[in-house]
Amino acid sequence: MTSSSDLTKERLAWLLDKYLYGWAYMDIERASIKGDAKLAGFILGACFIDAMASFHAGVDLDTSKRDSGKRFKDFVEKYLKDYNADKLWSDLRCGLVHSYAEGGTYVFTDNNKAGFHMNYTSKGKIILNLEDFCADLRKAYNAYRTDILSDNDCFLKAKHRLESMRLMMPVPIDDA
Repeated sequence: MTSSSDLTKERLAWLLDKYLYGWAYMDIERASIKGDAKLAGFILGACFIDAMASFHAGVDLDTSKRDSGKRFKDFVEKYLKDYNADKLWSDLRCGLVHSYAEGGTYVFTDNNKAGFHMNYTSKGKIILNLEDFCADLRKAYNAYRTDILSDNDCFLKAKHRLESMRLMMPVPIDDA
């Protein structure tokens, strides 16, 4: 990996494109949109938001376990503005990821061509359509990537996160 003094905004964006987006996000599509694991798209999507939020907040090994809800919600409020950050955190991220249960806010669908994404059912639940949810994640990633390239504070936080906790990528066994 590039040494910290050599890490430019462009190199960081490239690493995130290749490994955070290329591995983490694309796994969402491979499993759910292109595969049969539809619910996995929502679970992995919540994990992807968590990962982006950790870069956005500049967490490190010492702070990664603290304030995860706050940084998740802050990221959602900035980059996924159509979503209710509290409900996405409690019912999608916490409920679905940790308990394999949804907390009462959402219903999930896929291949919804009628445009029901983010609309309400007759019982007041929010409809999340897989393909639209994934499109929203792509938009959030691209907006965050743009901020890394244009905002020095955003870059420095993401750089700190990368240097402290690394990124899921091939690492020689001797370096692990």
